[in-house]
Order: sequence, then structure tokens, then C-alpha cells
Amino acid sequence: MAVATILTLGTSAPDEAQAVAELAGTGALSRVGLTILFITTGYDMARLGRLLVRHGGKRVIGVATGCAFGPSGFFRSGITGVSLPAPRFVVADALIEDVTHFGLPEARKLAASLRGKLRRACGGGVSAQFGLVFTDSRSRCEERLMAALGMEFAGLPIVGGSAGDVYFNYFNTSAQAPAAMNLLYRGRAVRNCAVFCLVASQSPVLAVTHNHYRPGRRKVVITEADPERRLVREINGRPALPEFANACGYRKYPVDASHYVSHPLMIRVGGQYFARGMQRVFDDGSIEFACAIESGVVAAVGEPEDMVQRLEGMFADVRRSLGRPDLVIGFDCAARTVYMEQSNMTAAILKAFEANRVVGFSAIGEQFNTAHVNNSFTALAIGAGG
Repeated sequence: MAVATILTLGTSAPDEAQAVAELAGTGALSRVGLTILFITTGYDMARLGRLLVRHGGKRVIGVATGCAFGPSGFFRSGITGVSLPAPRFVVADALIEDVTHFGLPEARKLAASLRGKLRRACGGGVSAQFGLVFTDSRSRCEERLMAALGMEFAGLPIVGGSAGDVYFNYFNTSAQAPAAMNLLYRGRAVRNCAVFCLVASQSPVLAVTHNHYRPGRRKVVITEADPERRLVREINGRPALPEFANACGYRKYPVDASHYVSHPLMIRVGGQYFARGMQRVFDDGSIEFACAIESGVVAAVGEPEDMVQRLEGMFADVRRSLGRPDLVIGFDCAARTVYMEQSNMTAAILKAFEANRVVGFSAIGEQFNTAHVNNSFTALAIGAGG
């Protein structure tokens, strides 16, 4: 029996009606499985959702982004996406509307519901399971969300990304329009929510994350922080910004956060270093990071390595495990997109993406298993078996 084909989708049509008509023409919207769309800003998400339903797209999740990527490359105007066909993939999904108050009790209830739905839908014969999570970046509660999901889905590979239209203003998170709709769920445009999908797969899968930084010799101690607001006010007992700039090697500290993209903080968690990139600076010298950091944390100042080489090394590991993937759903930090463009690496990164069938978006933070991370390329690779 032939394996059902994963479809990759794309349109550059600027009008919602034309874009949906082109997507519907592929046959993907009427598939029983799941369609995921990565939608650049400029589209009316509510109208897009209504049109998708009208064209049969009842199992569609849409994610807003400032930069999407797929078979047509990187682009800031258009839609890309993937269609996961049934019965190769069986999906149980849910909208988490009160995401800011989502904790262990809610995760326990969600897990029981989705597992029950998946069990009834599958009836056995599933070789792998994974989770996909899409959040509105403005919720600013991804750490709590992933900790709760990770507890209830222990051992399940989970990947995801935070949606938002702030690509051009990644280093100024206040620039995003408060009323912007960042997610679509089954035809409904929503904000300050999250979507979680529990997926049974007949094909092998592998969740991966990496960054292109190494921990440098310079170490700092976070001496005053507000994790809820992701603010660091003091480093080494001094105002955060000048002290961090000094640790980065700047004699005169820049006040534009984009100047620090090459030097995220590196924090060791469970034997692995994760990057914590700067997102915004304030007049009082405090720094807003893209992930929560607590007082007392000892961190190394990151130093960049070869971004292309590290990415290709990660894909080589994927191929050793799965063979050439049928699809890689990629969540690439928007800060990496900025670094890629600053360093003239776009063509080389695109070549690596094309060789490994990557479709995804520039995220305002990424999710990996139990953690909210940033400055990473996080992905789910799907093998050809089935």
C-alpha cells in the first residue's frame, strides 16, 4: 500500500480570496489529516479563516509570522505550509484559550482528553507520536505552558513556535499591534491563545533543537531579575546593560538590542547549553530577554560559530537517524533570521533547507519538549517510512 504523500503548500497571492483559492486547488484543505499554514503579515486573519472553512479547510491551523520559508525560499509576503494526510497521521488537537492561567490541572485534563480522542481514532498500529504547539507570543507564558505540558506528556517529543508579526521589530516587542490576530484555529482567528496537537504517526519522527553559539569564557551572574516580565535589572550587582555590554567586549555600550544578536547569554540546563537572546533595552539599563531568567543564575556570554556548518551538522544527524526526511517542520528564531541576513548567509541557509525539505517560520521563541527556548532552530523531522 502506497504511503500517503505529505504536501507542501505555498502562495504569494496578496488577496485572501486568491490565496485560499490557490491553496484549495492543491486538494490539501479537504484532506482529513491536518493542514498547518505559516502566514506572513498583511493578511486579514479573520477573513482568511472564513474563506478556508468555505473551501473545506476545517482542520487548518494558521500561524502569523514576519518571515516564512518553504519550497519557494524565504519570504515576507505570502503563505507556506504543510498538509499531513490521514491515515498516515492521526491528529487530536485543542485550543487553549486561557493560556496565561494554564497549569498542571489544565494540562492533566487536556492530556486525558487528547489521548482518549487519539486512541479512539487510531485503534492501534501507530509507530510514533509527537506534539506540536503554537502559541501567541504576546501571552509571554510559554515557560509555564511547556513545563505543564512536559509533565503530562513526559517522554513525548514536542516542538513548536511562538507566533507574531514583529519580524521587522523583533528587538522591540512593543511594536506589535495589540489587536493583531496571531493564530487561526479551525477557521477562527484568535489571540493570546495556544494550540496543541497530539499526533500519531505511521512514520518515524525526530525532534531536534540547536543553536550556533558556544559558551565563551566570560561568565556573569544575574543579581536582580523579574522572570515574569523576562527582565534583568542587574548583572554582577551593577546595571544590567552596561555590565552586559562590557562582558560582550564593547567599550561603549550600544543601546540598540540588535547589536547584541551575536552574544546571547548561554545557560546550562540538564547538561545542554541554551541561548537567551536580548530582545529590548530600557532607559534605566534593564534588559528584556526572550525567555525568563531568574536571579542567581550564572551564565556564559555566547560566541557565534559557523551558522551554516552547525545547521548542516544537525541535518546530517537527522539523516543518520531517519534517512532523508520527507519533511522537516522548522521553527527558526527571528533573531537567527536577522543574524543570517546581517552575515549574508541567506543563500547557504536556503540551500540547506531545500536539501532537507524544510517548511516553517521565523518564530518569536521556540518550544522544545519541556522548555521555551530562543535563538534556536527547533524542528520536527518526519521520516519516509509508513
